[in-house]
Amino acid sequence: MINIDKITFGYGKDPIFEDFSLQMNGKVTGLIGQNGAGKTTLVNLMIGLLRIKDGSITIDGLSPLKQREELLKRVGVMFEDSDFPQWATIREHLRFIGQLRGMDAAEAERQGLATLERFGITEKADEKFQKLSAGMKQKFGIAQALLGYPNYVILDEPTANLDVNARITALEYIQDLAYTKDMNFVILSHILHDLERVCDEIVVIHKGRLLKQSSMADILKEGMVRDYTVRFTSPEEQEKSLETLQKEGYEVRKRGLALEVHVESRGDLEKIQELINEDISPVRSILEQLFVDLVGGESD
Repeated sequence: MINIDKITFGYGKDPIFEDFSLQMNGKVTGLIGQNGAGKTTLVNLMIGLLRIKDGSITIDGLSPLKQREELLKRVGVMFEDSDFPQWATIREHLRFIGQLRGMDAAEAERQGLATLERFGITEKADEKFQKLSAGMKQKFGIAQALLGYPNYVILDEPTANLDVNARITALEYIQDLAYTKDMNFVILSHILHDLERVCDEIVVIHKGRLLKQSSMADILKEGMVRDYTVRFTSPEEQEKSLETLQKEGYEVRKRGLALEVHVESRGDLEKIQELINEDISPVRSILEQLFVDLVGGESD
């Protein structure tokens, strides 16, 4: 369990966290918030790169300040802007990082390459890091965080720069490891539909405050998207449906050859489908809707 108890941290006189508490118990927890919400700072505090002023943080009972060496053997981390020595190859990186985790170098190489084989890039094992594409570096970042199957893995924007197939592969592998290897994941991402697919717990923070913590099952059960898109093949069909919906009092906006309609209930949704007899699709996922509801229209 990750236990964050009444921590205070800030730069200068401006606190980022003040008397902030959070416990994360999920197998796969999504940590979401706008840029500047404090997500990356919280991760840095969790692994001891930054020091809290007050309060305490433990991961499986280990302090990132008092027992950092032991803790880092149990925690794999992938930062959004991870930078590895450009002159070394993937194979060399895997061996070195594995040894830092207390692994045998050959086993670290074998395990890391097995992960990269899922992404189809094992032929790049002897390529220098500086020659890798952004997507390949991203795949390596995931692989090195998983070395040794640590108790906890913290991934910051793991699916950024990945194509659709690689994203699916990464998300499915995370789910598999969580339950076959009894690993725990904390994922920071702005790609909320990815989190909706893979997470069993969601934590939303905003400006250093905890806004919501809930199981993904409850969010899907209780939540509802309130904006839907209806697409048409002609302006005439669009105009006819626009008039029908507005006559019924619905809030409707034109979006090219589509209409975007706002609903307040599932009953509204059923009625709209009867009125216009067209397929409609949600503008956003349920998790995206929750996020919009919580932070409103505030910008980063």
